[in-house]
Amino acid sequence: MSVDASISCQEVVELLSAYLDGELDPFTLERVEAHLAGCDGCTMVLEEFRETIRLSGGLTVEQVDETQRRTLLEAFRNWRAGS
Repeated sequence: MSVDASISCQEVVELLSAYLDGELDPFTLERVEAHLAGCDGCTMVLEEFRETIRLSGGLTVEQVDETQRRTLLEAFRNWRAGS
């Protein structure tokens, strides 16, 4: 498979939430989809996002205890910061 070099894997991963929410502008959407068509790694991350959404979609805030909530928020912060 050939990866669209106009957008990096890191950029695609950072855009996946907006991609799934249908919030990308047409130009960025085209670049992300071209990249996904040629990148097995990013496609796998996208599927992991979808599975996470599917599995956690039924949870309420009350079902996640405070320790788990803090752990998840910290993991997302670290991921976003590149740690």
